Amino acid sequence: MATTTRATLRQRLSEAIGDYHSVTSTSAGNSAATTIISTTLLDLPGGGDDDAFEGWYVLVTSGNNDAEIRRISSYIANDSTVTVGRAFTNASESGVTFEVHRYDPTHKHNAINRAIEELSKQVPQMIRDETIIVDNLTSNGDFETFVGDTFTNWSTSGSPTVSQETSIIKHGDASAKVIASGAAGQMTQSMTVNFNQATNRQVTFEAWVYATAADTARIRILWGSSSYESHSYHDGVDEWQLQSISISIPSTATEVTAVLEVADGYTAYFDNSWLAIDPLYKYTLPTALTFGPNYVTQQVDRFDPNGAYHPIQQNGVPMRGRILRIEGLGMLSRPTTDSGTIEAGEPHISVIIAYALMFFNRLLLANSAQQQRERFAQDMQMWGQEARSLMQEVARPKLGAKRSDGTWHVEEDNDGRYLIFDRNRYSATTASAR
Repeated sequence: MATTTRATLRQRLSEAIGDYHSVTSTSAGNSAATTIISTTLLDLPGGGDDDAFEGWYVLVTSGNNDAEIRRISSYIANDSTVTVGRAFTNASESGVTFEVHRYDPTHKHNAINRAIEELSKQVPQMIRDETIIVDNLTSNGDFETFVGDTFTNWSTSGSPTVSQETSIIKHGDASAKVIASGAAGQMTQSMTVNFNQATNRQVTFEAWVYATAADTARIRILWGSSSYESHSYHDGVDEWQLQSISISIPSTATEVTAVLEVADGYTAYFDNSWLAIDPLYKYTLPTALTFGPNYVTQQVDRFDPNGAYHPIQQNGVPMRGRILRIEGLGMLSRPTTDSGTIEAGEPHISVIIAYALMFFNRLLLANSAQQQRERFAQDMQMWGQEARSLMQEVARPKLGAKRSDGTWHVEEDNDGRYLIFDRNRYSATTASAR
């Protein structure tokens, strides 16, 4: 899938109105962090005149002030120095790239995002999600969400080093890499359980495990204190192995905690983990999916998450532990950083730029002096016509009509949208273990 960065979109928009100037600083700025210096400014139109860029904007695109925007208060051509009205966070360095704009880059970014919204209404992107596992109580068991130095919803024990792995994976885009040093390292997640009802109920915990040395990696369920049930260690063969624990919750249990464990001094990888107790009928749909789903299918072979997916039989039930493939439509991403991307290439990008220029000129019109209003109004109309014309060349995704086959429906409230399965599954939950 083609992607385009916000930096590219801003450049395209700026070039269309003759407002793209990218240069590199040639000396360090002052200690007060209010200047940035580049002799290249002399080569820009008017760059040989003092105050040529007064009232313009600086957008730093690399270095220690990356992404900061400041308005220019003065410019001295003799020493190629731009002074900004509000200090940068740090004194500017030599050799950093920056852009100078007549118009506020923030307004350009806002116009780009508004254009993406407009395109998404007419040409939404196709969404295929495989993050939901039937009856799974864990959150982020596929390890696709990693913030800072930890996996969302997981804790650590034994001070392991954890990181998101994108090369050694079983399914999806990432796995959890766990390095134990000084003690056995664990990643843990505790379930919310009503023990008055859960005692003696069957719990199943599975995870894919990868290790290159024997007796180094395993899964376990912690019942509380030192009480637990463990799977045997990975045998050390250089491959993914599915580990599974299925056992009744003991009457002495005070917790049900999923544990991924690596022996001291070793490294292992985990992916596609899940823990289930009772059937779940309600699943929060991914926020990226705003239209649909049109199709819901389930993994056929529990040992092959990357294999075939088949529809749930009419009036049937989903199988415990199987991945659900949910397909529908969603909004295009609105990048919030220069490196952030939108899921689109040409001809969609040309449409976005045209719409962005329409919205940008609308903003300028609303805030312009009387003598400038006619020009901005004309430009707004011109770019609006261009956007509508280009839209005719853009292919719209086709998924067909929504198909539930009598097995599921969608509900929503103020907190989100939900996939609801319609049939009682208490008699069928163990069938998936086969």
